[in-house]
Amino acid sequence: MVSSMRASAAETGIRRALRLALSMFRARSAALGVLALCVAPGAAVRADEILVSAAASLTDAFNEIGRAYAKANPGSTARFNFGGSGALSRQIAMGAPVDLFASASPVEMDQLMKKGLIDRASRANIASNRLALIAPKGRRLRRWADLGRGSVRRVAIANPETVPAGRYAKEVLQRRGLWSSVQKKAILGENVRQTLSYVAAGDVDAGIVFATDAQIDRRRVRILETAIPGKDHTPIVYPAAVLRDAPHRAEARRFLSFLQGPTSRAILRRHGFMPGTLNR
Repeated sequence: MVSSMRASAAETGIRRALRLALSMFRARSAALGVLALCVAPGAAVRADEILVSAAASLTDAFNEIGRAYAKANPGSTARFNFGGSGALSRQIAMGAPVDLFASASPVEMDQLMKKGLIDRASRANIASNRLALIAPKGRRLRRWADLGRGSVRRVAIANPETVPAGRYAKEVLQRRGLWSSVQKKAILGENVRQTLSYVAAGDVDAGIVFATDAQIDRRRVRILETAIPGKDHTPIVYPAAVLRDAPHRAEARRFLSFLQGPTSRAILRRHGFMPGTLNR
């Protein structure tokens, strides 16, 4: 009976690993597909439609803001391309016909500004966020220090090389003296939403995501602790700006103005975001 239980546990582990690998493959394929879509010469955008590339963590809030914008501006539409901020900035650098970029970190925006691709005067911080340690419901983790335990075998974080959420997560782990142990068992997501999905599916023991994303699936995910901005990591701010060569610059400026208005601020707040700070 014991051997049967062990075999069953092993099979469960194998299925979980396969599901995780398949999810990672699909995410990478989807990212490549989005890039192809954005730079395809035949891709058409209507004169009254702008293309907004925005961090994955803004998905729900921006979709709602887009509907509010269309209602307030009949005949105008914002089409969204969501993904990891690093991947989106690379798409823009390669010539994707984007009108406005909203990043989950100043780093990606700064890189595009150095390349002369951003309208500097339009840049504004539209929101801020926090980082949260989460776990699937039923797991017996309680705090950041638990990530160093031997019983914790998989920890999901977004890729620190390309995704702001992963970069902030690495910063927290380094400041708390946990990076060396967590790095060995890190499962990297292509963006923060994929990282959340690993935790929600129970494929990992814990994960680190933005606090706003942690609230999305409270039925399957439990928030253990929230990092302290300024102490655990640099402040998380979301800059947005119009592209220098935006195909629809006037419309993009109007949408950016709407993003900073009371309707959008209320929507962002409802989705857990805090006001933007350190505006340039």
